[in-house]
Amino acid sequence: MKTSKRKARERYQIAPAIHSPQLPLTWQQIYQRARDIYFARGGVKGMTLNDWLLAEQKLSRKLKG
Repeated sequence: MKTSKRKARERYQIAPAIHSPQLPLTWQQIYQRARDIYFARGGVKGMTLNDWLLAEQKLSRKLKG
């Protein structure tokens, strides 16, 4: 069964938008962001977990929009 281009275009415009799922953050992305935060703070040791959590939070906000 062959459809015309016009009908196909109309069907496409009526179809609901399909949103691609957000890919989860990788540990490499979080690590790189946490490292950037660490150096931005002047490289003061002892706040590794805080840097990691802050990096994860900032990246997930960025993904959400």
